[in-house]
Amino acid sequence: MSCIFVVNYGTVDSREVLTREEKLVHQVEQGNLSAVIGVWIASKKCFVLGKNYARELEKKGKMDKIKSQGIPVYIRSSGGEAILHDESCLNFSIIVPSLKLSFYPFKIDRAFTILSSGIFRCLGKMKLPVYFGKTKIFCPGPYDLMVKEKKIAGLSLLLRKKFCLLHGTLFVNTGPDYPEKLRIFYPSIQDEITSIRILLGKWIDMKSLSVRIINEYKRSLSIKES
Repeated sequence: MSCIFVVNYGTVDSREVLTREEKLVHQVEQGNLSAVIGVWIASKKCFVLGKNYARELEKKGKMDKIKSQGIPVYIRSSGGEAILHDESCLNFSIIVPSLKLSFYPFKIDRAFTILSSGIFRCLGKMKLPVYFGKTKIFCPGPYDLMVKEKKIAGLSLLLRKKFCLLHGTLFVNTGPDYPEKLRIFYPSIQDEITSIRILLGKWIDMKSLSVRIINEYKRSLSIKES
């Protein structure tokens, strides 16, 4: 019998999560899990790149320069460009069967809407008016999560016939210096991000926020743990 699997990883190396995720995807494909909700805080700084974007950098001979920064580089299975995981961000991963939520034939807007619903609900209850939008320079895409014309979370998607996977990084206690760390990827990056701390003017407890986001996903996906 299929069931939801919730993983609050706590503070952990992002590589461990991405590796474990491969097994969880297989469980969803086999019908053993009806959904997977995962959240974590990176235990160390790392660049996380979309698979196709990483291949593009390799072909252009740019990967060695990126690795010379002394920050680990990990590759995720979903799309998108580059993002930095550090202790100021909360990362999340949602996996569901495509057919279960009528993603096949694939409708990207529906996939992004449903799989980011827990974040929308959580930020809404914090009185932060989040919406889909697009930044100019920083990993631009029509499904960035924005507040007041600035990016508060980056999303990337992997759509397959049997499953749908969303990766996300929510800027929680992120400060204005964060874009500088990504300049090797985006030389013209500007002040394009915001964070919950910047918007609310206070430090946010990440562990408490992790639990709140998990609970909102349970409600938005209308699922219960077995």
